Amino acid sequence: MSQYSFGFVYVLTNKIMPGIVKIGMTAAPEEEKPMGLFTTGLPDAFEVVFRAITSHPAELEKRVHDQLKEKRYRPNREFFEVTPELAATTILQARQETDGIKAWAKKSQLYLQDGDRLLLSMRTGQVLFVSAYPSVIAPEAEMIDLWQVHTDGDTLELYFTDDPAYLPNDEPHSPETGTHTADNDIIIYKERLVPGDRLLWMDDTEPRFISALFESKCHCQLIARTRDPKFTAEGYPKLINVDTSWTASSQVSAAKQYVCSLPRPRTWAARHPGVAKGWTDGAWKNAPPANWLQQLNQKPVNRNTQ
Repeated sequence: MSQYSFGFVYVLTNKIMPGIVKIGMTAAPEEEKPMGLFTTGLPDAFEVVFRAITSHPAELEKRVHDQLKEKRYRPNREFFEVTPELAATTILQARQETDGIKAWAKKSQLYLQDGDRLLLSMRTGQVLFVSAYPSVIAPEAEMIDLWQVHTDGDTLELYFTDDPAYLPNDEPHSPETGTHTADNDIIIYKERLVPGDRLLWMDDTEPRFISALFESKCHCQLIARTRDPKFTAEGYPKLINVDTSWTASSQVSAAKQYVCSLPRPRTWAARHPGVAKGWTDGAWKNAPPANWLQQLNQKPVNRNTQ
């Protein structure tokens, strides 16, 4: 049974209410929310102008409402006298707290399983380290990848599944989670993790070193997104590559060594297994979006209603 799931915090506008936006949350696709608000009492429909995916929708919505409380139209309503741009900026800034490294570091090592969905909201300069045991008899794990964040608010979406056939690492087959009107962040990188892989998220820019450790008990589709892509001096996108000028601090180096020396994971799979060796082949199915976001499953139609 999954422990973590996604929700949405959204911004709606309506032509008959200039200067006012509605800020709310939902576990369902945000396209359904405006339809539910479009009643016979309104001459025009609401429009989704912004949405943010989050692992903590209730907490994120509360933070945003608290920060904009002076602009609230009425105390008991979710309407605010702010621009859509200010509402979106407030949501993104608040998400760096609700889904940031400090939020996830409050938990001890997280063991993720089939159906879990996590959103990590990152800050510039943070680094992420992926380790894996090369074999079940290896004395310790090895570094597989080292990534660096280049923009505040860049995100990692982690989708865990028992089926490795749904995990491409080239052409995206993951859900876009967006609307026809609200734009999605740009996918800048995609990778897959296998059972036993560990992801260590680190920040040594704070007054004290902080980290969050995740261990995959199954397969994982990892997607990095940004709203503000960065480029090298030559004009190439940075993606999540480590800058050539970056040097690991003693705290980062010690944390990496600690993770590599941890006992063998609870579950393990080879990163490059090969069908001939008896492993299930990976990335041969085109997973429907509902496989990644259960909210996208089509609801049954109630034929008794008119």
